[in-house]
Amino acid sequence: MIHLPVVLLLFSIIISSSATSGLSVIKSTMMMNQHQKDAAAYQDFVSSAVDFRDVYVRNGFVTATRSVRDIDTNSRRSFLYNIPLSSPSLTAPPMELSTKIKARIPSPSGSKLAVLVEESVPSDIEGKGHDIKRHVMEVWTNNGHQLAKRIVLPSTMHGPVCTDFDWFGGISWSPDESVLVYSAEVNKPKTVSYFATPKDDDSNKDDNAIVGGQYTLGIGKKEDWGEKYGTTALLSLFCLNVNNGKIGVIDNVPACTNKASQTTDGNHVLGQPIFSPCGKAVVYTGWDAGGGGEMPRRLGAIYCYHRPCQIYSSPVSQLLKKLESDNQDEKVADEDFVCITPNDRLSRSPRFSSPSDGVATLAYLCNPKGFDTHNGCMALHTIDWCMSKGSVVDGTKKVVVDVVSLPGERGDGVTISGLAGFPGLFLNQLSDKCFSPDGKVILLSCQWGSVLRVVSISLADGSVTPVNFDMRDGDNRIASEPSQQFICFTDDGGAIVTQSECNYPTILGSLPNTFLENAEGVVPSQVLAELPPAAASSCSSSTSSDSSFKAGSGYSYKIMNILPEHGDVKVDVSSILLLPDDAGDEKLPLIVVPHGGPHSATPTTFVPSYGYLCQHGKYAVLHVNFRGSTGFGQAALESLAGNAGTQDVLDVVAATRAAIDTGIIDPERVGICGGSHGGFLAAHLSGQHPNLFKVASMRNPCINIASMVTAVSVCD
Repeated sequence: MIHLPVVLLLFSIIISSSATSGLSVIKSTMMMNQHQKDAAAYQDFVSSAVDFRDVYVRNGFVTATRSVRDIDTNSRRSFLYNIPLSSPSLTAPPMELSTKIKARIPSPSGSKLAVLVEESVPSDIEGKGHDIKRHVMEVWTNNGHQLAKRIVLPSTMHGPVCTDFDWFGGISWSPDESVLVYSAEVNKPKTVSYFATPKDDDSNKDDNAIVGGQYTLGIGKKEDWGEKYGTTALLSLFCLNVNNGKIGVIDNVPACTNKASQTTDGNHVLGQPIFSPCGKAVVYTGWDAGGGGEMPRRLGAIYCYHRPCQIYSSPVSQLLKKLESDNQDEKVADEDFVCITPNDRLSRSPRFSSPSDGVATLAYLCNPKGFDTHNGCMALHTIDWCMSKGSVVDGTKKVVVDVVSLPGERGDGVTISGLAGFPGLFLNQLSDKCFSPDGKVILLSCQWGSVLRVVSISLADGSVTPVNFDMRDGDNRIASEPSQQFICFTDDGGAIVTQSECNYPTILGSLPNTFLENAEGVVPSQVLAELPPAAASSCSSSTSSDSSFKAGSGYSYKIMNILPEHGDVKVDVSSILLLPDDAGDEKLPLIVVPHGGPHSATPTTFVPSYGYLCQHGKYAVLHVNFRGSTGFGQAALESLAGNAGTQDVLDVVAATRAAIDTGIIDPERVGICGGSHGGFLAAHLSGQHPNLFKVASMRNPCINIASMVTAVSVCD
């Protein structure tokens, strides 16, 4: 079998050496036609991907936003779907959301909807100046049908609202749905040049401006949080009264720097805010950015889940009264903030249960000792919250699920994807509505070996039970290992979930309100939406029937686990092998793909590019979750520290040889590719084992440590 790159190379050689112009035209046309077919096939795979975000239940409907790639413009488009829970169907077409819409936050009752909009407006009234961006909070009432208010968030109060809800950002309604709390960038202090000429009639002159500070780090220049967070330096918390549009800053927070005359250097970054169920306090996560002495530098935050952070509570009763009052000069202050997790190095993602008998439960993710690796296993802690006092109840802190060192050490004996025993909680955040209606169970999604699984956690005894369901039940499912995720509880106690596989895009579905009663058996599920492809480029197939991709067919996958002989921590190295269906008798070329991170993992989810290489290119693809990956226990993850370039290299070699030993891989046609730490491994493997890996492709590889240590945001 001659593969596409070789064919194209041969064509190019023939064309360049041909003396016959007519033959050159024919060859060029053949190449162009092949390129068009390849592009159309790739478009088919990308168009079939289903990426959900902002999924919530409101008034009997599941509202979901689908993000779609636009290859032609190198951007993404968003489409809004409203699916009735009672009779799931896609009778109504989706609505495309404007790129101006940055967030949609439904109120607890579903009667209101907050929509954050980013607008560009002229800088002067005549429209002659440059356009400036501003944030506007729209408040929709009457179950989201009526636009009741548009509130401009003044730039004099704060900078851009943080909409990175995967990490720093957060917008939350108060229980009475009159106030929103959100995280936004703190404005820089005002500065003026040493060489500025003062004018007596300058009405914009500020006597508090810092002379010469415009290029000083911590004054005119901010230290940001690196890649993806280039505009995020210092965040604080603000309350917006949606009835009258008044905004106030929560200033009883750790090391608050909301005054323009102060510095932005060394402080706390505040995010993930939520109101307490009593409405008397705001609970949030604070990252140390120098104010606590842990982080003198704001090192990178992306994929770096080990940055020191704690959970705080700030009373806001007086602030909320001030926002309701016409007298803005009231000086009554709220009590000081409280650090709820003073002895924990890492704690984040606070979530409240519904109150019962005057008490609610506050749950959060925690690792008391923290970890130096970029990611790690988290514990689940809870503490009681007194509704009448608006504060935590001393002495009620509880470790529900502790950090797990090795899979199976809890003695649960459950085997998933070949991994025996619960490996610990590997997740970034809890879902917004993670508590069951009775407050006795928390549902979450975590990495369990090479799959994502939904688990229920009993708050009474800390037992962890996988929720077993399959939305494709009825197909040939003998060897299936789908990845599944929990989104939220429904009002009647059911659950909204998703499911994806290497050869099947994400499905949106639901579990009945009795699913927790049958947690140890197979739970029935209902498909809410199996979305059709959305064209990602103009290079599409002529008709839908001509599409190169058909969900569930064209290629298959299986999980392979091996126990390596090398290394001190003996945990399986898990791999996912993708195989084309119609390969014939000839052995397949293999592309080995170690993931980046290095402390992340590749689960059994649909990735268009690798599906394209497997089905259309007729390559076998091997995703290797080497020791150091998430989902295999904390000890296995930490075993990589100090052994990068040796242990992980040998893990990938062992997994590759295991794939070759199946007899369907051509050992003379094995290549490797990867990005970041995967690029680091591709470089090492092609250099250390050139007889095994014949070709390598590296994307932003971490290979020049000497230069990177001073040039990148994650120098640690």
